[in-house]
Amino acid sequence: MKIRTILSCAMLIALILTCTGFADGSEEGGMDYRTEEIRCSNGADSLYGVAYIPETNEKVPLVIFSHELGNSHTSGIRYTERLAQYGYAVYAFDFRGGSAPGTENRSSGSNREMSVLTEASDLEAVLEAAKGWDFVDSSSIYLLGGSQGGLVTIIAASRHPDAIKGIMLMYPALSAKEDHISHYRTKEEVPEEVGLFGGWMQVGRNYITDLWDLDFESMLSSYTGKVLLLHGDRDSTVPLSWSEHASEIIPDCEFHVISGGGHEFFGQPFEDAAGYILAWLNGMETKEEERENSGTMKMKIGDTPVEVLWENNESVEALKALAAKGLSVRMSMYGGFEQVGSIGQRLPSNDRQTTTESGDIVLYSSSQIVVFYGSNAWAYTRLGHITDKTPEEMRKLLGNGDVVITLTME
Repeated sequence: MKIRTILSCAMLIALILTCTGFADGSEEGGMDYRTEEIRCSNGADSLYGVAYIPETNEKVPLVIFSHELGNSHTSGIRYTERLAQYGYAVYAFDFRGGSAPGTENRSSGSNREMSVLTEASDLEAVLEAAKGWDFVDSSSIYLLGGSQGGLVTIIAASRHPDAIKGIMLMYPALSAKEDHISHYRTKEEVPEEVGLFGGWMQVGRNYITDLWDLDFESMLSSYTGKVLLLHGDRDSTVPLSWSEHASEIIPDCEFHVISGGGHEFFGQPFEDAAGYILAWLNGMETKEEERENSGTMKMKIGDTPVEVLWENNESVEALKALAAKGLSVRMSMYGGFEQVGSIGQRLPSNDRQTTTESGDIVLYSSSQIVVFYGSNAWAYTRLGHITDKTPEEMRKLLGNGDVVITLTME
């Protein structure tokens, strides 16, 4: 499934509403978490990492973050903190020799020994150790990698498909072979030391020779697990076209283009990416049998229960996963015909030009829930329709000030 995120006029309005207080723009979950330094062994070498662990007595799903070339585990902090707030444990670690000079790396190794294969070995060592951590649900381990960390994630996933539940790739460096190998006709021509990107980082010849025979396209096309793929439309390091092609050959891929995203996501592109990651993880953790037997999603407007005929689509299924934990959304009046509020993360969407009527419930801009007491025409994803209230009753419920809607599962 390929979904592009475009900053349309509708999204711009949503962002303005959030910034001015007309919609709840909070992206943070409600769980407390602790951090714990954990070292893993890879042979005689030591790998340093930090685990972000939700405060609960239950075992929780684990996400292992693999950082970009030249970075360290700290590049994943904004993801680890966000995911931990939503109940996911996350472990971010330093690859041996994987950080550029001036970037603190607390694992063993040097730049001249590092390659995608040594980093894949590091990730495999972490994966094996993580299975025994007392806070981890070993049946729900995910891999999240950025840029070269994405390549490493692909390799580890292709080698251990049964040990992981799914993988998330952000701007994976699928152009690496073209970027680095094209300078040489044979492996023998590769010098003992190579300067990457104009000398920014000095690596050994094994960095090039280890890339030489790797077939990432074959790995991706043969991987049958679920994949979330995110790439920015302003990435000047790895062109978007590489991920566009990858999305076509991966058997089970959810692909999103991050509007305004470069090579790494900050600001609104990070918020968009984090929303997609959380929605994908929540969907993965809601098993098919749980969906089939999850009961009925109930809705209240303030203290008033309303009967809703829900749509049968991915957006509603994702909303049910949130409602199962109890979801309250602070709504604001807008336009004299609707109440709108932020869900706090992005949901799958399939917007269509729609003319709404009183009682309609829709998803707007992937993260805003809208309940109508009047009519409007815009591109929305339908969620449901309130069946037990007249237009006059809907106006009394929604047209006299801001409200809170509550969604639960029964």
